[in-house]
Amino acid sequence: MSSSASALVSFYRALTRHRLFALLNIGGLALGIAVFLVLFLYVRFETGYDRSIRGADKLYIVQERYFTPGYPPEASPYTMGAFLERLRGDYPAVTGTRFWPMNAIVHQGSTVTDEQLVAVDPNFFALLDFPAVAGDPARALSGPDTAVITQQVARKYFGTQPAIGRSLTITIDGKTFTYRVAAVVADMPTDFSFPSDIFVPIVRARFANEWFDHWGSTSLTTFLRFPDAAAASAFEGELGRFAERHVFPDGNIKKGTWQQSLRPLVDNHLYDPADRAAVTTLGIVGALTLLIAIVNYVNLATARSGLRAREVAVRKVLGGTRAALLRQFMLEATATVALAALIGLAIAELALPLVNLAGGMSLSIRYIGEGSILVPLVLMIVFVGAAAGLYPALVLTRFRPAAVLASARAPGGGRAGARLRTALVVGQFAIAIVFGISTVTMLAQAVHVRAADLGFRRDNLFILSKFAWVDEDQQAGVLRAYAALPGVSAVTSAQNAPGDQMMTNTSNIYRAGLDQSRGHSTMDVVVGDAYFPAVGGRLIAGRLFDAAHPADDIALRGKDSKAPYNVVINRTAAANLGFASPAAAIGQSLAGNGTMTIVGVVDDLRFRGPREPVASVEYRYSSKPFPSPYAMVRYSGDPAGFRDTAEATWKRVAPAVPFAGRTVEENLYRRYYKTDAQRANLFTIGAVLAVLIGCIGLYGLAAFDTARRIKEIGIRKTLGASTLDVLRLLIGQFMRPVVLANIVAWPIAFVAMRRWLGGFDDRIALSPLFFVAVALVAAGIAAATVFAQSWRVARAEPARALRYE
Repeated sequence: MSSSASALVSFYRALTRHRLFALLNIGGLALGIAVFLVLFLYVRFETGYDRSIRGADKLYIVQERYFTPGYPPEASPYTMGAFLERLRGDYPAVTGTRFWPMNAIVHQGSTVTDEQLVAVDPNFFALLDFPAVAGDPARALSGPDTAVITQQVARKYFGTQPAIGRSLTITIDGKTFTYRVAAVVADMPTDFSFPSDIFVPIVRARFANEWFDHWGSTSLTTFLRFPDAAAASAFEGELGRFAERHVFPDGNIKKGTWQQSLRPLVDNHLYDPADRAAVTTLGIVGALTLLIAIVNYVNLATARSGLRAREVAVRKVLGGTRAALLRQFMLEATATVALAALIGLAIAELALPLVNLAGGMSLSIRYIGEGSILVPLVLMIVFVGAAAGLYPALVLTRFRPAAVLASARAPGGGRAGARLRTALVVGQFAIAIVFGISTVTMLAQAVHVRAADLGFRRDNLFILSKFAWVDEDQQAGVLRAYAALPGVSAVTSAQNAPGDQMMTNTSNIYRAGLDQSRGHSTMDVVVGDAYFPAVGGRLIAGRLFDAAHPADDIALRGKDSKAPYNVVINRTAAANLGFASPAAAIGQSLAGNGTMTIVGVVDDLRFRGPREPVASVEYRYSSKPFPSPYAMVRYSGDPAGFRDTAEATWKRVAPAVPFAGRTVEENLYRRYYKTDAQRANLFTIGAVLAVLIGCIGLYGLAAFDTARRIKEIGIRKTLGASTLDVLRLLIGQFMRPVVLANIVAWPIAFVAMRRWLGGFDDRIALSPLFFVAVALVAAGIAAATVFAQSWRVARAEPARALRYE
């Protein structure tokens, strides 16, 4: 029989002879591998964005960053519309393309449907190579009325008929055009940062607005192509020189306050440090969960090494070498891991639907082709087998035959083995406690975010997100129709809404009479009638807008009027502009966006996410339609019932525009809370399973150690020890590592959670109760895990215990 066959036979006998240890070893490894595989798939998906698209690795996004007080420090991946045209004026050889998402409605008979449409340069598909289904996408956008669509859109509007040459009637930003389908591409992959379903060419005369040639505007995304990273880095320096020649002399942007740079397209998805940290953290959770499973294997293998000591001794007496025995035990460990990996793979397959639901994903396991799991799985089996089996194999092959065969008791690894097992248990529970504290902190932050005071009433407030798609003549009719509905107490319009901000214009506002350099970047928001009463904003000084004051209404001013007008600012703006209190700001004059007089100060309205600080805002009132508005409706009653009423009303008043409305709670969750909540769900699942795996190992260790101490316990009971005394002794033995684990885990959890909470502007305090509660739970779990074994041994009759073995 070959050595490999002999090792497998020995492996089978070890499994069947010691079923409990086999079950705990394989079960713990299988759970650890399942968690690792699922989180590996997640991390691979998140870090693989855009990399599967040919040509994406050579594209770079032109990003812009402002350096002015009050302006967000993050780089924006948007430029003015004409930037690429201006750049080619100085650098004719530069290769680039633009991506400009637009509001689009497709007309099919009497049915109207909104679609994801983007205007791009004709070379877009030459730079990003998407699989063609029909036609040539690289040449399809040569005419102003041609379009490229995805397979999904082709099936939706043309069924099984060929789409090439067919027409689509599309309304874009209120203007209707007829486009001829010139090519069909495969549906956009889910890991592409800039997906769309309909592509049309950018036509300046058709789409350009007043901001298209305005430096500092954020109209669209501009991509530049370079052969490699070195060429991109070299050209990045040219952007500064280009700004010196064209941007700063224009006068709209001052030198030193604005900078352009390049962002690799393949890095765009996780460009935000918070997103990168979240994905990295979940990857670490997967790796540590697998590590806990490996520690379990090492613990149980070394603990039960004495059970195989005589086998090793006999093999050595019969001529077996240490190298042969080492190969045998390593092969056994790898076979154990391979079996556990197959079970773990099955668990992962069964769990993926639940994980996808909890994490809002669509992960799947592929066995062949691109993205196959087989190669990573084999590499993991080899690595884990080596990591888990090496030390136990070294321990087993170190036994001396004469000492083992002469001993009446099988060796258990001695003090060194006991110390190692204790250290591993401490490490296991330290990781589990860090996970526990992190989970409790994340859940507490999530509860806080959903219940925090946002400065307005988030209940029973409904947002009509396509109000801007309705022409200006109809907007007043829409507001009147909703105001007439039963239970509606207020309707309004504004350029912002909770969770949405279509217009993000900012101005450097400063107090009149002071130097402009002492100004602060302040967001400009135009609002309609009854805005603050409708959203539930709180007035803290002065008054709100009133139609009785003509200076309140910017609609009454001429287009180029220099006349002063009244504004309402928020609490943050009052503080940033240097006013001692909100009341002190009332009646004061501001400059920077015309001449303004402050008539009111409202509490901060946190319309954005909890991670973002509240910006300075100055509100302007207009009694007439204004660009890019949202409509909001304050209602009473059941949200689901009102949604049906709202949709029916919309279709009656504005049938040419598809209905899109949701509650503020839904909008905020979709826009700002959903991703954090889904990642917290994944973290919680991983943390709970990591604790479970640790308990499996602890149970096995307890079973082994209590079995080894049966005679000792019999003697103790003979000498008068009670069952309670024995229980206290056995359970206390495992409480010491848990206490040490807390000492190790608390500083790590404190630093990690303090950094994580630091990513939120609106956050909870890191309470000591979180640490104490998790410590008590960990102690309770450890005690419960070993209690069953300890109780059975502690209640045994002394005479039976002394006859053991």
